[in-house]
Amino acid sequence: MGFGFAGRAIGDLYEYTCALRGHDPGDRVEIVVLQEGERVTLPVAPGRR
Repeated sequence: MGFGFAGRAIGDLYEYTCALRGHDPGDRVEIVVLQEGERVTLPVAPGRR
């Protein structure tokens, strides 16, 4: 998995949008991002849109 959101693999913007809509503002989830060539898992709490 390259990138992820709340345990789901994210391949494009549409998958990210779908994963994000499955959570309420303030829900704590983990995201996986690429930072300097390394996968890093970060806790986040998305806000209101």
